[in-house]
Amino acid sequence: MLNQSFIRKVPIFLCLLLTSCDAAAASQTRNEAEIDVKWPIYRIEKNNHYMYLFGTIHIGKKEMYPFPNKISQALKESKFLVTETNAIDLMNSDFQDMCFFKKDESLSDYLSTDAKEHLEKRAKEYGLDYPSLQQYRLWYVMSLFLDAGTDDLTADYGVDQKIMELADFYRLINKFLETPQYQIEAMQKVYSENEAEKVIKQIPSFKESKKQLAQLYTDYIQGKLVDIEEQLADEFDKKQNKILVEDRNKVWVEKFASFIESGDIYFAAVGSGHLEGENGILSYFRENGYEVQKLIN
Repeated sequence: MLNQSFIRKVPIFLCLLLTSCDAAAASQTRNEAEIDVKWPIYRIEKNNHYMYLFGTIHIGKKEMYPFPNKISQALKESKFLVTETNAIDLMNSDFQDMCFFKKDESLSDYLSTDAKEHLEKRAKEYGLDYPSLQQYRLWYVMSLFLDAGTDDLTADYGVDQKIMELADFYRLINKFLETPQYQIEAMQKVYSENEAEKVIKQIPSFKESKKQLAQLYTDYIQGKLVDIEEQLADEFDKKQNKILVEDRNKVWVEKFASFIESGDIYFAAVGSGHLEGENGILSYFRENGYEVQKLIN
């Protein structure tokens, strides 16, 4: 089944659009958040140089904001905001074309009758148009399902979205860990049409998806960063984790090391599922002589 680790691992990047400074400024007018969040923000230091590392999720609630002063101050100190990829570039027509099958091909070509029926049923539950899904490649279909929020947990209040707004307000310079093409190609490796039958049948009911999102949210605000590697159930999960988490972490940590060495202050905001575990970003820093300080306990 699609468990909580599955949701954590998938970068639902297509919905992320940078918003204006006015929106960020408005968010600062509230004096205190109504929900006490154990925000996963770290100061990573070596040889008197440091950066900030912040774990995010793609959903959230209005009551979580504004961010506390420690996060605002870290952003004010920083020159660069580092995120996974440029969401604006993902709207480029070249990348949008990667979402679609070529003519005379459709998702149904890779599905049995049972899988088609399952997809149609789930599409109706999630409010997606079943006929339209046929034109999209499997990776994009899955991103649409995973992007389906609930009434009170939406991408509009996602932590990644709100931190970008605040960084924009403080006029940080944007840097990206990956190109959109790299991220899409990684998704395509995981969600190859050869896996379509299995993957489609694993899409949970909307009711179950809501439960998973609620648990993800609860774990996050309570500061419970789950070690994804402990939850890998089968070979597909392991393949998915290697491509979407482990392989990307290996590239990212080298970039983070160079950021710290430069002497400039960087604020990196990446999915919280990348932080913990044997192959997590925090393990790399601890094992390589960096001081890792959690700023909010």
